[in-house]
Amino acid sequence: MKDWKYILVLIGMVLSSTALLHAGEQDSTVVAHEMAATVVNEKIMTVSEPDTIVNKRGFNRKKYSRGLKNYLLIPKKQWIAGLTLSHGEFDSEDNNLFIFIKDFNFKGNITTLNPFLGYFIKDNECIGIKLGYSHLSANLDNLTLDIDDDMQFHIGDMRYLGETFSASIFHRSYIGIDRNKRFGFFNETELAFSSGSNRFVRGTDESLKNTKTTTSEIKLGLNPGFCVFIMNNVSTSISFGVAGLRYGTIKQTTNDQESGSRRSSGADFKLNLFNINIGMCLHI
Repeated sequence: MKDWKYILVLIGMVLSSTALLHAGEQDSTVVAHEMAATVVNEKIMTVSEPDTIVNKRGFNRKKYSRGLKNYLLIPKKQWIAGLTLSHGEFDSEDNNLFIFIKDFNFKGNITTLNPFLGYFIKDNECIGIKLGYSHLSANLDNLTLDIDDDMQFHIGDMRYLGETFSASIFHRSYIGIDRNKRFGFFNETELAFSSGSNRFVRGTDESLKNTKTTTSEIKLGLNPGFCVFIMNNVSTSISFGVAGLRYGTIKQTTNDQESGSRRSSGADFKLNLFNINIGMCLHI
C-alpha cells in the first residue's frame, strides 16, 4: 500500500508540472499576441491619412506634431513647364502728379521673360532649370525743375538701354493645404548666374558721352510663394524674393575708354518689391 501511495504522489507531481508548463506557454502566446497588436497599432498610428505626405523621422530626431497636414499636391515623376512674364510702360504725358516739374518729357518700358522646366523627384518636391531675359529702356528728352526763383535747373537728352540674361537651377518644396489638391504653398531655393550690359548716353554732338557698363553676378536666393490649380493640369503661382546672397563684378567704359571696375557683394533679408513673379505652369 505504501508503494501505491508513492506512485500516486509521483503521478500528481508530473500532472501538475505539465499543467504549469501549458499555462506558461499560453501566457507567453498571449503576451506575444499583445506585443504584435501593439506594434500593429503603433504602425497604424504613424501612417498618415490618405492623400497626405508622411513626415519621416531621421536618426535620433524628435518628431514635433503641430497639427499641420501636408496633403499631396503634385505627385512624383511629373513634369512642369511654365513662364513668368511682365511688362510695364511709363509716359510722362499720362502723369499729372509732378506739380514742381515743367516741360517733363520721359518715356520708358521694362520687360522680363522667364521660362522654366522642372521634374518632381518626390511627392511635392521638384528640381528644375530656369532661363531669364530682361530689357529696360528709358528716354528723357527734357526735364525742368522750378521750385522758386533761386532753385531752378534743366536736364535733358538722356537715354538708357539695358539687357540682362540669366540662367539658374532651383529646388521647390510644396505644401498642400487642402484635400482637393487645389491650393498650396511652396518654398523655392534658387542659384542663379546673370550677365548683362547697359548704355547711358547723355548730351549731343561734341558734348556726347556714351557710358557702357558690363555686369556679372551670381546669387543664391530664397523665394517663397503660393500656387492655385485653375484646371487639372494648369496652375498659376506668385512668388516673392525675401532673402539672398550675391556677388558680382562691374566694368565701365566711357566713350570706348576704360574708366573703372569694381566688385560688389551683399546679403538681402527683406521683401524685394522688384522680385515679384507671377506665372503659369503646365503639369504633364
